[in-house]
Amino acid sequence: MPERSIGRRTTLLVAPLLAAALATTLGACNGPGATQAWTGPGWYLEKSYIIVGGGPKVFGGPFTYEKCEEERIKMGPITSPEMLCVNHPGKPKQYGGY
Repeated sequence: MPERSIGRRTTLLVAPLLAAALATTLGACNGPGATQAWTGPGWYLEKSYIIVGGGPKVFGGPFTYEKCEEERIKMGPITSPEMLCVNHPGKPKQYGGY
């Protein structure tokens, strides 16, 4: 019996912490989506998200491809691998919830 009560306490303590961490992670990188950020054709620096509802966030652009890669590398060794240079020759369409 004591083992069960320890398991319940742990679950009750961990669940709110996980929920808070998830909310912080989803809200931490809030930038405009591709549709809102588009100002003209070119390469845009984006961070894509696995959660489709969040959609990709744009952090710069329009650039030439070389300039986009320079801006991506400036973000540092931890962040730069998560960023993508995406070509938007026309205004992106809005898909899904974003």
